[in-house]
Amino acid sequence: MKSYLDHSFNIEDIELASVLDELPLWSAPFGLSLLETVRMRKNINVLDIGSGTGFPLIELAQRLGESCNFYGVDPWETVNYRSRMKVNKYNLTNVEIITGSAEELSFDDGYFDLVVSNNGINNVSDFGKVVKEIARVSKPGAQFVFTVNLEDTMHEFYDVLRSVLEETGHKKEIELVKEQIYLKRKPLDEIKNIVSSSGFKIENIHNSIFKLRFSDAAAMFNHSLIKYWFLPSWKNLLNPNSKGMIFDMIEKRLNKDAADCGEIKQSIPFITADCTKK
Repeated sequence: MKSYLDHSFNIEDIELASVLDELPLWSAPFGLSLLETVRMRKNINVLDIGSGTGFPLIELAQRLGESCNFYGVDPWETVNYRSRMKVNKYNLTNVEIITGSAEELSFDDGYFDLVVSNNGINNVSDFGKVVKEIARVSKPGAQFVFTVNLEDTMHEFYDVLRSVLEETGHKKEIELVKEQIYLKRKPLDEIKNIVSSSGFKIENIHNSIFKLRFSDAAAMFNHSLIKYWFLPSWKNLLNPNSKGMIFDMIEKRLNKDAADCGEIKQSIPFITADCTKK
């Protein structure tokens, strides 16, 4: 069995949290688009949902300046500790990191002028409830900018996975794959409907895409981004007794693609939504 299949993920892993900045290739494309969309203003209250290790929260704090107040909310205390270290090191006295749930924000109604989420709200347990909470804490006219990757993310891998599951008669697992994708990456029309019905006017949606490239399947599965943030959920979809066999088949097909094309590509389509509180 492949060694990467033996890896287990622990959300309280302090050492993992300490090296998360080695994964900027994932957050940066989304975040740069978000930063291009945010209106530069003074004297405003700003909230970052899913602030993680501090990007783009700290970047916004430095760009918007000392006249503004900034709050980051994330349920993972270990990464929040890392964010606070950065805030203290940069002497950002107007930034507060809060450990909490996006479904139940601890702020008064109409408090924020700007709310952002950089590929964070698609990882919550209840997308609709979170958007309603964001609307509740936003002032009329407040800007809400968020990025999310779409349901076709890494379709190259999922196409191979589904093909292998079909050939090996794992019909139940095929349905689990569909459920997993829907849980993390809602269809764009559904996202738009939820945002609009929660009290926001969608001013603009910008579609973007970037690609992750690997020399072969082993490089892909052992890459820290895949190993820690995607592989555990893929493994959990499969029967432990057939997991090794299925991934062996997947590796062979991905390696054939690499031999034919010179590399393996995984597409990451995403949107940047610019919204205004009605």
